[in-house]
Amino acid sequence: MSSLTSLIQELRALEGVRVWVDAPLAPFTTIGTGGKADLLATVIDAESLVATLSAVEAHGASWVTLGAGSNFLVADDGYPGVVIKLDDSFSYVQGVPPVPASGAEPVSIVVGAGLSLARLATLVAEAGLSGLEFACGIPGSVGGGIAMNAGAYGCCMADIVEAVEMVTASGAGWRSTQDIHWGYRSCRLPGQVIVTAIRFKLVPGDPAVITERQREILRKRRAVQPQGVRTFGSTFKNPSGGAAGRLIEAAGLKGVRQGGAEISRVHANFVVNLGEATTADVLVLMNLMRAEVLRTSGVLLEPEVKLLGADFPWESPATHLGRPSEADG
Repeated sequence: MSSLTSLIQELRALEGVRVWVDAPLAPFTTIGTGGKADLLATVIDAESLVATLSAVEAHGASWVTLGAGSNFLVADDGYPGVVIKLDDSFSYVQGVPPVPASGAEPVSIVVGAGLSLARLATLVAEAGLSGLEFACGIPGSVGGGIAMNAGAYGCCMADIVEAVEMVTASGAGWRSTQDIHWGYRSCRLPGQVIVTAIRFKLVPGDPAVITERQREILRKRRAVQPQGVRTFGSTFKNPSGGAAGRLIEAAGLKGVRQGGAEISRVHANFVVNLGEATTADVLVLMNLMRAEVLRTSGVLLEPEVKLLGADFPWESPATHLGRPSEADG
């Protein structure tokens, strides 16, 4: 019996775990490209997650966790390992006041890692809790927001997190935010862990004021970012003292296409799937964006999107830097 077959049988015997073999991953990402995973496993609680990680690691299989699939790019050849997803049971909020909060003391709430960041921002605004306004337009899950220290408009997750519940093959436990190494659009967690819950510290405020602040943020985002398209969001991190989108636009790359992918005409730091894009198409454009910005501005851009199942093209010495054709207009 092969190791993979044995792992499949072991996972299927676990309570609270569902398993799919040769699972397509493109439907689970916002860009909508990429191949299959050897296995996709969903778990309903921390206990089933511990058991899953224990089995996967005992078999020596590689694994990753997948949230809402934003900021995520899967290789066309897929991922030769196990992809673990949290079930809807991880989409919860505890500790939100039944009426709008008042007073000056901060309020702590506990949020499941599977909840949508945008949904959470709406819920706390209605409860009169301030601090998550910046997240109202960020796609993805709360757990994914922790993994990349999601942020916007001068604020980020690190500013409001008190503690994080993490699960390993050995068990579950809470860790203080002081045990986490936060960076710009990055978060280095201690060891091989999966975030399952977060405790936030928020400040009471006027629900109307908080809601209006969120509406203003959403208006700004809609004015400058592509809407109604498949994309993983920002392609590259903003370099120190600059904006990746402006550098890519200055390199003359807006509207450049490769196959079914295009560098957005609205915001140059977004790559969009026009309908039939492959991950290879996206990577050609990313390689071009990085090379042209380095040539024209002397700035080396670093990816914000995570790539699963392959290396970025600039990590290969044999990469061809040819320029795709530019769209008409």
